[in-house]
Amino acid sequence: MPSDSLVTVLTKLLVVGLLAVTLVSTYFTGRQSGPVAAIPGLIRVYLTLALAVGVFVTSLLDPRFQIAFALGLTAFGVSMYFTESALVGALLAVVGLFTLGTKARELA
Repeated sequence: MPSDSLVTVLTKLLVVGLLAVTLVSTYFTGRQSGPVAAIPGLIRVYLTLALAVGVFVTSLLDPRFQIAFALGLTAFGVSMYFTESALVGALLAVVGLFTLGTKARELA
């Protein structure tokens, strides 16, 4: 199995950072406002875990699949920015754009 490129490692680090931000945000929301207020944060944690699994799994696939995943991730991040959480949405969009740019460069 080939070793991961620097770009893939950076993308994985961005996703782990996003997961950490989401977990800390949910923890403090639940602590300040109660468990019912933390439910949307828990949903974001599950979505971020799905994102992390997607990033790690698609890194094993063909770059074209990775580009499709990055496009979907960017679109999801933009929609989440406007509807759910600006911080998490912006981070998702950044991870998606970063992945999209780097994988497109690898294909070129």
